[in-house]
Amino acid sequence: MVEKDSLKKTDETTIAELRELVSNFVHERNWEQYHTPKSLSEAISIESAELLENFLFQPDSYLPADIEKVTDEMADIFVYLMSLANTLQLKSFSEEVYRKMIKNRQKYPIEKFSGNNYSKQ
Repeated sequence: MVEKDSLKKTDETTIAELRELVSNFVHERNWEQYHTPKSLSEAISIESAELLENFLFQPDSYLPADIEKVTDEMADIFVYLMSLANTLQLKSFSEEVYRKMIKNRQKYPIEKFSGNNYSKQ
């Protein structure tokens, strides 16, 4: 079992370690019954709206003075994503990200989608 204090607090922490941390947190509270794919998807959407709220009616270049409000919402979104990956019993979320990035490279080739060359497909 991964405990918070035992996690490496660096960029070297793996997604698998974070998934285990989230899984343990959910299990300790007996929340599996509430963590359905639909509920977790809704939670991701709600947390995304809360992230956007930090930038509401601000110019594109705006950076909040209290960055922790932003990072808290980012972390909430990530935690719900990890919980959704756990609920769906995905073998490797990292593999899903790599797979999607391969699709994105094919869909958005540099020649057509770089800087000022962006064109709507």
